[in-house]
Amino acid sequence: MTGSYKTPTGDETPTPTASATMDPEIEKTAEISFKIREAIRQSLPAPKEQFFTVMVPGKVVNFADFTEGFDSDGHLTTPVLPTSVELAQAMLCDDMPVFGPVQLGPTGRSVAGSYDMAISKLVPTGTTIGRDIVEGAEFDNLPEAEKQHHKAMAWLTERDPKHDNKTRVEVYGTKQAAHTKAVENKIKAFDDALTRAMNDPLNTSIASRRAAYDNWVNENSRTYRNSVQAAYMDWIVNGNKEEVEYWFSIVDRQTAMACVEASKEAMRNAVVMDTDGSAEFNKVRLSPTNWAVIAHQKAQSGNNQTRTVEWYTWEVSRLKKMNSLLDAMMATTPQGDTPVAAGTAAIQNSDTHLTETMTKFLKARDAYEKAERTDPKPSKNERQALYKTYNDARSELDEEKLKKNKEDVQAITHFAQDAQDKMHKKLADEGMAPKWKQENADKITQYTAAINALLKSQEGPDNGLIQRVARDAKIPDPYPDPSVPKKEGPDYFTAISVEISSSSSEETSTSHATAASFGASFAYGLFGLSASASHSDAASDAAKAMASSSVKIAFECMRVDITRSWLRSELFFDSELTTGPKQVISPGYGRLRALLEGTAKPNAGESIQDEIQRYSTFPMYPTAFLLAANVVLEISGETSAIQNHFKTSSTSGGGSLGYGPFSISSSVSHTQTSTSSEFKATASGCRASRITIKSPQIIGWISQMVPALPRLKQPKSTGGSDDEWSKFWSKPATS
Repeated sequence: MTGSYKTPTGDETPTPTASATMDPEIEKTAEISFKIREAIRQSLPAPKEQFFTVMVPGKVVNFADFTEGFDSDGHLTTPVLPTSVELAQAMLCDDMPVFGPVQLGPTGRSVAGSYDMAISKLVPTGTTIGRDIVEGAEFDNLPEAEKQHHKAMAWLTERDPKHDNKTRVEVYGTKQAAHTKAVENKIKAFDDALTRAMNDPLNTSIASRRAAYDNWVNENSRTYRNSVQAAYMDWIVNGNKEEVEYWFSIVDRQTAMACVEASKEAMRNAVVMDTDGSAEFNKVRLSPTNWAVIAHQKAQSGNNQTRTVEWYTWEVSRLKKMNSLLDAMMATTPQGDTPVAAGTAAIQNSDTHLTETMTKFLKARDAYEKAERTDPKPSKNERQALYKTYNDARSELDEEKLKKNKEDVQAITHFAQDAQDKMHKKLADEGMAPKWKQENADKITQYTAAINALLKSQEGPDNGLIQRVARDAKIPDPYPDPSVPKKEGPDYFTAISVEISSSSSEETSTSHATAASFGASFAYGLFGLSASASHSDAASDAAKAMASSSVKIAFECMRVDITRSWLRSELFFDSELTTGPKQVISPGYGRLRALLEGTAKPNAGESIQDEIQRYSTFPMYPTAFLLAANVVLEISGETSAIQNHFKTSSTSGGGSLGYGPFSISSSVSHTQTSTSSEFKATASGCRASRITIKSPQIIGWISQMVPALPRLKQPKSTGGSDDEWSKFWSKPATS
């Protein structure tokens, strides 16, 4: 797989080259995913220090796991998120992204576990002030910060001239405690006065209670305020409050390693237990908080804002067929020849016969069972006669029930025919059909004009291809028109469209007569893909048909941000921290991006795979995921194999199909649930079709890259050339 694509900065870079052992179907899937990934990056740009990994296939969201505790409008109905939702979110966001742009399936590596291993590699860059100085070192040879620390400690621990038996810190503590006690006494006195006023039996109304409390406040408030003020003044003057706090601020410095340990402690506290108690997961917060409700509403509305030429063509064809149907219904004479009253009488008559037969059966059964229980029993001939009567009654009852079922079906048919006759009468007599026909005709005119406008726009300056070229040339997009009214309420979804042209490459994969399974390893990006799937004959043919067809994709995408209170990203930027000897975490943004994209050149004496392995612990971590909804695939080409797959799946219990990051579930293609996928042949017959995927699914992860650890050596001058800084950012970190 070769070629090139544009980066967000406009640079053209070659796509990663697949290994010679890569399965051709996986290679084609990766190629399609790359193109979709680039379209998403163009529509949802991210900073250079963030990396987008597309997920193949997408992860379909089970809303039941994430919507508990929210009402239908997305408002939280509980003070905090339910534990089940916290657990589901923690499990969803705890998988480390793969080291590459395309990911097939989970990696199985925990974000929390990887972060814990990464920060365990951090060590201080130098000595810690006040702790790591060699005993006996001369004061004049100490660093300036260490001198300040020594001065502060000496001043704080000296005896206070006003209090010979106490140090300045001890005097400060005594005066602070006295001020605190004065404040506590004031608060307690006011609370006690309010309690007495409320409980006094002489105060029979709220007004009298309030008056009693106000009187006490007027009489005593000045005394307590003066007491607090006196204690505060004593603290400032005799307790050296300002001086002690100044010198203490020099001593009270939290070390970088203390921050590392605080992060580990936060990790241990921010956990939620699995339902069976076998594992713990670290909590996360997602934004927007009600993301699952928003996605569910989007799926139910089916409100994809991207309308293509194919969509309009489909609707025009459908509306024309509807008008033909209305004409036929208006011209058709009602065929009902049995009135509804006859159907009702038939049901009543069959009910009477069934009741009589059931009564006869119950009497015969009771007589037979009674004879069997009687002691002494009747003669054998009598018992046989009773049993024959009982058996005949049971057979008659079975026949009557069958007859009843047939008559009910006939009656229902009469009712349905009568309803259809009434609809025909309404269409003809009340003018409903002409009204609907006119509405459809108006839409046909409107959609036809939209088709012409879209076709014309492809020739003008707003053409999508021209817009992409303009962006590459650093020409900004048109400024939003202020005259266009904005939609009320936030819309978290962005409409995205991309076109995948048909492939001209020769078919190299072999389809087996029975279901064939293939597996591959996707350990490090596209240097090895990881997948496992089972393709039936129909699914294999459908996948090949889609891969060889031109496909226009329209979908809506929402970014959901991930916040981890226990993950302290500032630790990786702290200049007082670095990695220990022979320990590495990240090579830096430039080199890491090149490794992730597959464009890096190997260093001397080390292969790309070995370098990736060195940085595989925690080079980046997911900070957001992308959720796609209302995906529409407009397929141009031979689609009979795709149609056959959907028919086979719907009758044999289900199946699945994928196109890039989009997972297509054909097992529920005829339902109206939000998890369904639907296939329809368009007006062009077997040469064109449409697949609608209603199920929202996670199609990618946005990850924050970790800065270089160990630290990179900066260029000699901060005013260096762009070329110097480019080399600096792309230089790998060394241990």
